[in-house]
Amino acid sequence: MEEYKEILFEVERYVATITLNRPEAYNALSDVMRADLRRAVAYINAHEDEIRIVVITGAGKAFCAGGDIKLMKKRIEDGTSYDQRLDTYRRDVADMVLLLRGIRQPVIAALNGAAYGAGCSIAMLCDIRVAADCARFGLPFGRRGLIPDWGATYFLPRIVGPAKAIELSSTGNSFGAQEAKEMGLVNLVASADQLRAQVRRLCDDMLLTSPESLRLGKAAIYGSMSIGLAEALEAEGAAQSACYTSDDHREGVDCFLEKRPPVFTGK
Repeated sequence: MEEYKEILFEVERYVATITLNRPEAYNALSDVMRADLRRAVAYINAHEDEIRIVVITGAGKAFCAGGDIKLMKKRIEDGTSYDQRLDTYRRDVADMVLLLRGIRQPVIAALNGAAYGAGCSIAMLCDIRVAADCARFGLPFGRRGLIPDWGATYFLPRIVGPAKAIELSSTGNSFGAQEAKEMGLVNLVASADQLRAQVRRLCDDMLLTSPESLRLGKAAIYGSMSIGLAEALEAEGAAQSACYTSDDHREGVDCFLEKRPPVFTGK
């Protein structure tokens, strides 16, 4: 496995864990971290047989503090033009969002601490979010003269509704894990010392589902959000038929009848 400079990456019992690892900077995003994330996702995509679930978390007290303000200051001082900034956005933001969202396996954000700005956006582009009770959230982009990015203008209204999304982005106010759960931004809240165990229990429950069912189910649910019912049923039928003719479907039926845990192979 490759060496990484600003993330930690490990695979254990079918779960790949990416840990954003700039604790001294509250895991603020950097060019090096983005490069590390690209290589980690490439590894995940090339090893679907051994990776069925992906977890993203942070080292230290924060999940991710968002963009690096010092880098923003440097770009201002360098006189970055509109065209230069748009090119950077396409390469360093849009490309990264599509890359992370394109992971076929379910992705869980284990929110160990503060998730502000782009850090909150990264949490939203994950499929499931589990937060420590000490975690804090906020989208203070407007306070820096910006709008929410890293896909937040797409994901936030789909998660909390457009009115709440405009409130959160317009005020930039921070809020806690329980409030995030109440608005649907977070699935589960755990005490800080139980976050890792809670995420592992969730992973173990999900591993009772066959790997291809996890991948195809995720794709079908997201795909259905932008098409009509007839098209969704056709896509659902194609995915279900692929599952129905798999070895894992046979194993799923046999293990139920034989009253034992499943042993899925992904085939």
